[in-house]
Amino acid sequence: MNNERVLLVIDAMYIGGTETHVLGLAKELLKNNVFVAIAARKAGTLASSFESLNCPIYHIDFPRTLDLEETLEKQLVGKIEDIIEAEKVSLVHFHQSPSGYLAGKAAKNKGIQAVLTVHGTYYPDHEIRKLLDLSDSVICVSPPLCAYIKSFGVQNTNLVPNGINLEEYSRESSYEELRNELKIPKDSLVVLYASRITWSKASVCSTFLRACKDLKLNPIPNLHAIVVGDGDRLGDIKNLALMIEKQCKGPFIHTVGEQHNMHAYYSIANCVVGTGRVALEAMASEKPVIAVGNHGYFGIVNQDNIDEAWNHYFGDHGSKTACSRHILRDELKKQLQDRELLKLNGIESRKIVEEKFNIQSIVPAIMKIYSETVKGGSED
Repeated sequence: MNNERVLLVIDAMYIGGTETHVLGLAKELLKNNVFVAIAARKAGTLASSFESLNCPIYHIDFPRTLDLEETLEKQLVGKIEDIIEAEKVSLVHFHQSPSGYLAGKAAKNKGIQAVLTVHGTYYPDHEIRKLLDLSDSVICVSPPLCAYIKSFGVQNTNLVPNGINLEEYSRESSYEELRNELKIPKDSLVVLYASRITWSKASVCSTFLRACKDLKLNPIPNLHAIVVGDGDRLGDIKNLALMIEKQCKGPFIHTVGEQHNMHAYYSIANCVVGTGRVALEAMASEKPVIAVGNHGYFGIVNQDNIDEAWNHYFGDHGSKTACSRHILRDELKKQLQDRELLKLNGIESRKIVEEKFNIQSIVPAIMKIYSETVKGGSED
């Protein structure tokens, strides 16, 4: 049905919510017989996963800023134009800046349509305006982002959540080897925090570790905490972990950096603290999620509040309150001290993803946007 030939564009192939989303989107589009090519910097741990898609991948040295010297900008835009021509691309779909800005210019130069997916409110105003100017359709992954984009004068947005491939988060998977590798005893309770360790996410991580310290000292001495992620504040987090372990008189915090197989880490956790795509992946792994993000604290996610949680994008685009170690500590305590509650919340989490965030039902919506965007462009 979809005859579009799509070029997906991202800055690089690091492990992050946007990059993982694009990887999952590409896989599902290919399953639906949509032609996909990808352009990105080669850098990043996900490079091998993208290569395993067996679709054309073009490595472009995208810069980290939009403030480019004119000759370099023309050269980079020209490279994307060459890809569009070589692969007979009919639609460009971009997600980030500055790669999106360059891809959008190339699409305009070649007279084809462009789709932008907005993943957050972290774009500087002048950059998001440039991306919007180059977009024929805009997808937002949460309701607050639709409102954010409308504040720039764009009235027509498409609300499509991030999709999760449930096959990649099998409930039957066992990762006891990982637990042994981390030297976490079988009777321990494990909490996990995952995000890029930069900006406000690093502050949330600090709050998480301080809440874990309180619980370790009393009333959960068998607690272990895992921090997954990399970033320019990782050194600060490691130093804080060492200080806390001294106060608690023993190692129990595992800072493991960026990891490829997140499902393994979710699987050995009893409860996950996170936001955005991390929250959805953990829920798909049948884990209870306490949502905390850039904006603040949301709390435990369940069937009763999932619509509100998504409206806040699990704390990233909105929240109930500011996050503090005391609020987080008390919710973790409530969850961890009731094993039956943990299990029931985990089962409920998986059902929520099956019903609302299954990529198999979300990708058709994106394909429809592609088709309508191309048709709309051809009528102008």
